[in-house]
Order: sequence, then C-alpha cells, then structure tokens
Amino acid sequence: MTTAAEAVTRKEVKLSHGKTTYLEQGTGQPVILIHGAAVTGGSDDYRPALARLGTGYRFLAMDSINWPLGDPKPNAQAFPMMTDQIREFQDVLGIKSSVVVGATMGGWIAGLLAYESPNRVDKAVLTGNPGFHGSPNDRLGQGGIPEYDRTKESLGKQMVGASEAEIDALVKEKIARLSEPGYLDAYSSMMKTMADHENRKEYNLMRRLPYFTMPTLCILGRGDPSSEKADEIKKALPSAKIHIIEDGAHQVHYENAARFAQEVSDFLG
Repeated sequence: MTTAAEAVTRKEVKLSHGKTTYLEQGTGQPVILIHGAAVTGGSDDYRPALARLGTGYRFLAMDSINWPLGDPKPNAQAFPMMTDQIREFQDVLGIKSSVVVGATMGGWIAGLLAYESPNRVDKAVLTGNPGFHGSPNDRLGQGGIPEYDRTKESLGKQMVGASEAEIDALVKEKIARLSEPGYLDAYSSMMKTMADHENRKEYNLMRRLPYFTMPTLCILGRGDPSSEKADEIKKALPSAKIHIIEDGAHQVHYENAARFAQEVSDFLG
C-alpha cells in the first residue's frame, strides 16, 4: 500500500537549450516521469499519481523540451532531442541512472531512452504508448494557442489539492509563455516531426523491445490501441510485466491515478 505523499514543488534547471521546469517530490532513488503530448498539460499530468505514490523515492516530473514554462528550442527534432533531454537532465542533476516512467508520448520517449542508454535506466514503466503501434497522428502540432477555459479544464483535472488561484495563475502563465514570439512555432514544428509517418515507423519500439535489459512494466488501458499489442509486447520482451486496466483508456496515469500509482508502487518495491 502507498503512504501519504510528500509536498510537490516546482523547480527549474538550466540545460543546453535553456530553462527546463520540473516537479519534485520526496527523497531517495530518483524516478523521472515523462508526460504526454498535450501542450495544455506537461509535468502536471502526474500530480494525481504523485498524490498517491507515497515516500521513499525522489520523483522528478520533467517538462519536455518546448513545453511551457521552459525555454523554447527552434527546429527541434522530437524523438532524438526529447530522448537526449532526459540524459542531459540526469547529467545536470548528478543522476547516473534512474527509474523512468513515461505516459503516452512520454512512454515512447522513455522507451527510446531504455533502448539507447540502458545503463541510465534502472527500471522502465511505459503506459498508453503509441510507440508500440506507431499509428499516424496527424493532429500533432496542428493547433494554435489553447483557450483559457480549455487549459483550465485540463489542469483542473490534474492539480490535486491546488487552490483556484493557483490553477488560474498557472493557466495564465502557460498561455502567456505560448504567446511569446516564436514559442508556439517551436512547439508546433517539433511536434510535426513526431507526427511524420516515416519518423513514427523509424522510431517504433517493437523492434527495440527485445534489447531492453531492465525490469519493465507496461500499464495499458483496455480502451487504448496499445493494449491490442499486449501479446506482441510479451513475445518481444518475455520478462516484461503487463497490467491492463480494464476500464482505462489512453491517460491511465491520471484518469485511473489510484490504480496506476498502486501498480507503479508495487513495481518499484
């Protein structure tokens, strides 16, 4: 069973492209959490899980490159640069290796890190992972600056225990950052490289799974296409533990936060 969680604090670190923001909770073995593709979200996606994950680990939910509130990087290629950002984040924080948890887009990036740099990944948790099937997603990078109400609704689902004033302030800060000259262009152009059909084939995780050397947990919502790959995942990586949340879909890390947190806690030990 999980125990009462410690306080979450928002911090920032300077990487080669500029500022990266992240949430930190607890002390102990580091666990880096990588979020999904919605620009209205980010590291805050993990607040519902962090509220249930308890103590004994240093949880670090990192905002990916070109996500507000961090600094933009024009002309970024999504798959290689997002993956390398995790390595640089580890380096700057003095982390030789960590557990890596990735949800949706973040699961794809976490999987690439596990394949490319197994010495940096103690354990891997992958969920809602489009990297298992590589299906097209042409919507990535197509939107404009999100509306205030939409952003507030999204963050309101995630900001566990936060006041109305805190949520409102974060919404305004994110929208203001995206409204700065060049910021949305940097995000959109990067996400279009993730939407590119050839890139999605090239970076597909299935051929990489047999080379994972670390304990791996896949938490899949039955309503998400990644669950259809459960048998194929198990065949490619027989040592993997696969847990399917029957009433879950793509965002189990916050829509089914209690069960997600329990599975992660049990896996971490």
